[in-house]
Amino acid sequence: MKEKWGPGKIAAVVFGSIGAGMFLLTVFYLSVFHLTKEILVMKMEDARSKNNYRQEQDLDEGTAKDTEDAESRRENDAEKEPESQPRAEEKNAGGQYKDENPGNSEYYEFHDEIRNDLPYQVKFETYNEQMGEKENVTLHMTYPVVSGENVENLSGINNSIQKEFEEVKEYTESVADWITEEETYYFETESYVTYMDENILSIAYVEYGYLDDEYYESYVISVNIDMESGLALTNSQMLEINDEFSIDFRNRCEKQNGEIEALSMYSDQDITEMLTSDASLIIFYTPIGMEVGFNYYFGWVTVTYQDYQEYESLF
Repeated sequence: MKEKWGPGKIAAVVFGSIGAGMFLLTVFYLSVFHLTKEILVMKMEDARSKNNYRQEQDLDEGTAKDTEDAESRRENDAEKEPESQPRAEEKNAGGQYKDENPGNSEYYEFHDEIRNDLPYQVKFETYNEQMGEKENVTLHMTYPVVSGENVENLSGINNSIQKEFEEVKEYTESVADWITEEETYYFETESYVTYMDENILSIAYVEYGYLDDEYYESYVISVNIDMESGLALTNSQMLEINDEFSIDFRNRCEKQNGEIEALSMYSDQDITEMLTSDASLIIFYTPIGMEVGFNYYFGWVTVTYQDYQEYESLF
């Protein structure tokens, strides 16, 4: 004779099944999470290995480096198409692209900080090219050029600055190799001189790629030039960054940029990894301090550090 199941036993089976289901869902979620992280690493190492390449070339050649409103937040989720960017002729005219609120304690939008009281001058040049057999790949880029009669290492300085131009061109040419004849690809890079003085020149390249007029990718590449040596600084060696720094970065980011849902996917250790890798790190000087952040799978984010000297590397 078979024993009938009591309510307790039935409840145990039901809750046990629910628990098993939740466990399986948790395992599935973690698998998707880790897969997303792997995609992030692969994407950055492929398309954004340009920074590492820049540093290696400098050493070998001995001439070496989720947001709502871009006006009110410093984070760019890379899903919003950028406004029309200034061309070299407009940028060279100066004035209108300086910070209209110099008293700001946080950095909210890219703009040029051109000075005319230094031994060297900066002008912008524009490069346009259509690539591929069907000319369906277009590159538009502005980049700075340094000049000056008594500037030492002038060629080295411009070589360090323009390595990004060469790498963007090489990358866009590679797109022309795999894109189909029916597709179109447009890559735009705008450069901004975010800081300049006798010793340091900081440049931010803001890059967008569009496949068939739809957003495809976005990056910010930062270049910091030692004006005495003409070499590009190694970005990952400028600050002492560890997990404690990353925890503070997350808190500052939420205060400055608001909640960025995508960042909740990353642990403090993940953020440390992205802040210490030249493939993802964003770091550049501004008149109000230093902007620090990183490129990630969904876009990029930066935070203003007025107290960056507290974290400067001894090297």
